[in-house]
Amino acid sequence: MQKSIGLFLICLVFIAAILVTGCTSSGSNPVAPVQTATPTSVVTTPTATITTTATISPSMAPTTVPTVMISTTQTPANDGLSVTLNSAKKKTTTYGGVSLPPGIVLLELDITIQNNDKHKDFEYTDSSFILSFKSNKPSLTAKTTQYAMGLINPFIGAPVPSGSEKTGKIVFGVNETANFYKLSVVDSTGTVLTSIDNINVP
Repeated sequence: MQKSIGLFLICLVFIAAILVTGCTSSGSNPVAPVQTATPTSVVTTPTATITTTATISPSMAPTTVPTVMISTTQTPANDGLSVTLNSAKKKTTTYGGVSLPPGIVLLELDITIQNNDKHKDFEYTDSSFILSFKSNKPSLTAKTTQYAMGLINPFIGAPVPSGSEKTGKIVFGVNETANFYKLSVVDSTGTVLTSIDNINVP
């Protein structure tokens, strides 16, 4: 009987030793806790497209300032001839680039002659175009023939046929300080056929 009890106690000690050894091994190799990664939130910011329309205020808008102020086309009572001034400008040199005498400039007038006479052509020379001033300065005749070589579309040559029109340039030599003019178109006797008042070329 005592032998059986002794054998039972030995078995208990052996089992207890096994249990103690297992607990020690478990304590020396701890299992690392598993960390779960927190998901990162991705925020996408929409790109805003801004379209602007530029506006130009009336005060900033480009403007064209006329350099020539003229009256309307003057037509004689018999309606035989009329003249229109298309443009006017001054030149400080000749059309060949030669300097003019001191104080003198060339006044270039682009005109259109309308011949309303149904039976007669309008024949003309440089003397048919007279430039006068508001002051008492003497009137001038055109010098178109003298400068025709370098002038584009000079008003010279063939007469203006009846019922038709002709456009070209006429030239006068004027004082550089003069700004206001009157253009008259005359016949061979000096009678004014038509004219334009208040031509202003600064």
